[in-house]
Amino acid sequence: MILKHDNLLCVFEFLKLTLKLKEVKMKEQLQLVIEMMRKHVIKNLESIKGNETQIKEILKMPQSQERAASLNECYKISKNLLAENNDFINMQVSMMNFINKYKNIIEGETPVKVTTHSSVMQNNNLSRDDYFRLTIEKDISFDNNHPYFRDKDFYNDVFFYFQQVENYEMCSELVKYK
Repeated sequence: MILKHDNLLCVFEFLKLTLKLKEVKMKEQLQLVIEMMRKHVIKNLESIKGNETQIKEILKMPQSQERAASLNECYKISKNLLAENNDFINMQVSMMNFINKYKNIIEGETPVKVTTHSSVMQNNNLSRDDYFRLTIEKDISFDNNHPYFRDKDFYNDVFFYFQQVENYEMCSELVKYK
């Protein structure tokens, strides 16, 4: 697990510090942390994409032990970033569920809206990264109705993700759509 105890402590220390600096509701603090985590996931995805470019360049090199070591290192970095993203996304979902479950205690405000499969296709405000996350988490299926079904780069990103996490069953399903 990449999200270590120290990382969680940093998040909660940030919450305590922010609460001391100004009067802010708990719900707002939790939403701020959720947003910070979302940005971190996006940063990791950008790193993975850059890593993919580096892998393509390494593959152009002649076969050698150095090339194999470089490829292994790149794959290891991508795999770690994907595991970290999984932890951050799970934490975000847990925090949103917490806000929704204890909304009366927290503030008595309206709950945080968690996008579900049925409303995803109707929501035009989702970014490519949002659709990527929903697709790899299998919240929406990658089929003819998927908004990025005909986007070759999106397909490659999803396929690369499942390849990195060694989910070959999903890779096989994706190949059917290619």
